[in-house]
Amino acid sequence: MRGVIGMAAKRIFVINLPRFSPSGEHANNFDGLRLVASLMVLASHQFVLLGLHEATLAEGMTLGSIAVAMFFTMSGYLVTESWYHDPHIMRFAMRRFLRIWPALIVATLVIVVAAAALTTLPLHDYFGRETRRFITFNAQLRAYYTLPGVFATAPANAILSAVNGSWWTIPLEAKCYAYVAVLGAIGLRRRIFSLLALLVVAVMYAKTLPGHARENSFDNLCYFYTAFFLGGVCARQYAVEISRRRLAVAAALATCLLAAALLQHARLAQWAVLVPFTLWFGQQSTPGLRSAARFGDLSYGAYLYAYFVQQLSVHLWPATPSYPATAAMAAVVTLMMAWCSWHAVEAPALALKRRLRAWFPDSAH
Repeated sequence: MRGVIGMAAKRIFVINLPRFSPSGEHANNFDGLRLVASLMVLASHQFVLLGLHEATLAEGMTLGSIAVAMFFTMSGYLVTESWYHDPHIMRFAMRRFLRIWPALIVATLVIVVAAAALTTLPLHDYFGRETRRFITFNAQLRAYYTLPGVFATAPANAILSAVNGSWWTIPLEAKCYAYVAVLGAIGLRRRIFSLLALLVVAVMYAKTLPGHARENSFDNLCYFYTAFFLGGVCARQYAVEISRRRLAVAAALATCLLAAALLQHARLAQWAVLVPFTLWFGQQSTPGLRSAARFGDLSYGAYLYAYFVQQLSVHLWPATPSYPATAAMAAVVTLMMAWCSWHAVEAPALALKRRLRAWFPDSAH
């Protein structure tokens, strides 16, 4: 019996570093999994934008919330690996800057220009203070969601009037990057780094428990997804220990699931299941998923443009919009926009990473 359990744990709880092919393309599922997660978010938002009910698993766990949790888990793992690959604070910060800002700024401007054709206001009024605020706030990672006269609803509805409703995660993601940079820059020993990350995970979850959660549900969401990011950080930190002590890891996760059942706290169960599953599956090499990046890494571009494209699919549909038709159209157009974003903006920006050692040599910390 012990041998059977050990073999099952070995298959599920082995955490290895991401594998790369000799050609430099990822030989694992992470690129494909990120793209699938971005499409899961699209599918979830389409229910909301059409005013339809979306089935939930427990405590509001939707397809979209699961996808966002997967995003943060993968991000925590891969960003920590990026730090270990080159633990230089300025080069690390610039790698994160090049990944987020260029595409974000271009997407902001594209949406502003495209939405000018949709506004109910005169163009002089449209390109006024509120639109300038939309550009500057999003460029500063202070999410701003509406443009004047665009998708306006009566009565006002923040979700249905937003042009970029999914962007709320981007400032949170940037804060999580900063956590990794600070902990790495102050030179903590690996095990202390890991213990601090685990402690913060516990605190983040404690803040979402009944009696401790804030009245502001947005704050609770931020705590919740930060715990997933730090779960990915811890998985990378303890990669060797996890691979050597699979049964102990399985027992710890089983304990989390038992505690979740006793406390009737489904979010704890979600963390205990999604973190190991996401990282395990991401490190597999599945035909189709492992080659998803042959068209480019489309997940970030899809995330940036999906919400606006979905709004268009609902508002411009010639008849009564249906879920299958609008979701399919939104997915196709979003992937086209993501392809353009990757090849025109993201890939050229990321190519600058090769120059970072020249710009920020090791002597310059």
